[in-house]
Amino acid sequence: MTAKPVLEIAGRDSRVINSSNGSQPVSRTFFRLLVLLALSAYAVVWTTGYLHRLIEVLSVPLLLAAIIARPLPSGRIILQLGSVLALLQAISGRSGSTPGVVLLLQFAGLVMFLQILVADSLRAAHGVIVLSLMIILAVAAMNVNFVFPLVLIPYIMIFYLVLRQLTIIRHQSIATAPIRLSGNTPLGWQRIAVGTLVSIMIFGFLWLVMFYLIPRTTSFGIASEVSRRKLKGFSDTMLLGDPGLLEDNPAVIMRVRPLEGKTLNYSALRRMGNKLLRGATFAWYNAGKWQKGTKRRWYIDLRRSSGELALEREHRSIRDLHQIELVLENLDPPVIFKPDRAVSMRFTQPYIAYEEDLSFYFLYRPGTTRRYVASVLLDPLEPEDSSVNEIELNRETTPYLHTKGIPSRVQSLAEGMVNEKMTILERVEKVKTFLRDQYEYSLVQQDLGGNDPVEDFLFVSKEGSCEHYASAMVLLLRAMGVAARPVGGYTMGDWNDIGGFFTIRQGHAHAWVEVYFPKTGWVPFDPTPPTMVTGPESEVGRMLQTLWNAYEGYWFSYVYSFDNRSQGIGFRRMLEALSDAFVSLRNLILDPFLWLLVALAASIAYLGRKRFRRTQQYDSWIPDWYMDWSESLSVQRSEWETPAEYHKRLIELGVISPKQGECLTRLAELVDLNAFSNTSDRSAIPVAARSVIAELSGLATVDKSGK
Repeated sequence: MTAKPVLEIAGRDSRVINSSNGSQPVSRTFFRLLVLLALSAYAVVWTTGYLHRLIEVLSVPLLLAAIIARPLPSGRIILQLGSVLALLQAISGRSGSTPGVVLLLQFAGLVMFLQILVADSLRAAHGVIVLSLMIILAVAAMNVNFVFPLVLIPYIMIFYLVLRQLTIIRHQSIATAPIRLSGNTPLGWQRIAVGTLVSIMIFGFLWLVMFYLIPRTTSFGIASEVSRRKLKGFSDTMLLGDPGLLEDNPAVIMRVRPLEGKTLNYSALRRMGNKLLRGATFAWYNAGKWQKGTKRRWYIDLRRSSGELALEREHRSIRDLHQIELVLENLDPPVIFKPDRAVSMRFTQPYIAYEEDLSFYFLYRPGTTRRYVASVLLDPLEPEDSSVNEIELNRETTPYLHTKGIPSRVQSLAEGMVNEKMTILERVEKVKTFLRDQYEYSLVQQDLGGNDPVEDFLFVSKEGSCEHYASAMVLLLRAMGVAARPVGGYTMGDWNDIGGFFTIRQGHAHAWVEVYFPKTGWVPFDPTPPTMVTGPESEVGRMLQTLWNAYEGYWFSYVYSFDNRSQGIGFRRMLEALSDAFVSLRNLILDPFLWLLVALAASIAYLGRKRFRRTQQYDSWIPDWYMDWSESLSVQRSEWETPAEYHKRLIELGVISPKQGECLTRLAELVDLNAFSNTSDRSAIPVAARSVIAELSGLATVDKSGK
């Protein structure tokens, strides 16, 4: 028996079919599916943190197009001109701060939007499908966060539906009748659902395998050249003149997780969230470029202290210390970020490096995350004030006191703000207050045309980033005779209440100032005005934020943190647990008391089973004809009663007259004879019994009528 074909060709030339397939019109359903495919691709781009404004602008007309479900009548010219303009914009953006892969996403997103507006045939639909796939592959190559697999699931489902509808349209051109697909056809809904589920499972498996087995790429793989130079600034230089900041890359740099319950209260978390994560400092300034004082490094052998690095000589009470774990991404250079007021840090590596300004580094760039634990004090360091004359010139202070490179206008401004009687702290607070009151925070960096960025910030634009605030404060303090240096690092980032950790991204990169006090040492000050951070205002926004935090928290806790190190620890714990269980089982088996309990339980079970069988078979010797008769009476026989006892109770209750006692005695004898007699022929017993039962019924009728 041959299977019935899904489609049947009815005498049409295949060359005509192949040449006309591209011009086949699309239905409204298929057009709406294309719009959903594009929107799902835009949602994938949204998760990268880029092109939010562009996606918001393009989504509104796409939603309107989905409602109308009709392409533009004369959109070919718009498509061609728009594609050329999008290409020119992408080419012109190569010299800016936007990463190249983001420019590719921008170009593909614009062209796909224009392609949908003119999608009146299969040829245009093919272009939309190809462009959406290009966007998905570009986002997969970026690898900026963990949301990509989650958002990819609806895209795969819509992609299957688009392919299904596309196949129907193509086959309709060669079918003899309108196509109707049942569940048994290759394009049936059941098989589509199974195919989608299998694809998601295969993708998830491959993605997790690649996630764990392949070393994670650098977190800054998609950063622009400007961002790369700024990241290099954590160890080499810091440039103020370049446009574009670290905010153009939302990649996760590290996560900080409190390890003790005492840190998880509101007050402790608030103070923990105000901490700064110190990367590196800089000494020499020249026309907007900061350089380190020295690049010489020393190495610390942590094997002698079991991985413990003490940062303070003063003994601190354990009650005042808070343990936090820093999970650092794959950075280049491999900087060790030190929380301010860290008393000690604990590493699993045998060696680390440090420089003269107490900036710390791993010896080589790791292929995966690095973890270390820091013991910190929550309260900020309060300096002991001193006069400027108490600052001594030595290796610790000299590189941060020289005035070379400070513009003359900045020097004059500093001299007009200070008098000889002002202490170090008074000068610091004077400059800090001046910068916060007179200048505005901005991430926009204009083309300075060769002018000094700090001079332009102080006297021309009067707005700048944290790097401008920190640089201006350092130069003004040095002009006042105070040892100061800029510091590059990160703020603590966003708290995830579900996962119990802070997430630090590139957007949390920050610069501040360290000032030297002779009696205290280096103390951090942040001249940048604090920014107001607000969450979603609507209930829906807060609900979505809660769901996002839950997803990120569970992902980090149960998937992301389960790296090779965690897997090894987990497998070792499993083996240890199995070994302990095996030893316990062996000791239990050899225990004589256990065997005594087993024997006692078996005996009780055996005796109980026999008793159970006896109780279940209490009526096995009562014949059926007697059971039928007793059930017909108004008083039922109890399980423990013999027929004679039952008959006696019937007479006492008046159910049967005492005159029928002889018949009841004969009936009981017949029951005993049926149960215990050795007679081989038992056929006469039921006959005699039915006669007696009939006689009992007749006498009962006479008695009732006599009454």
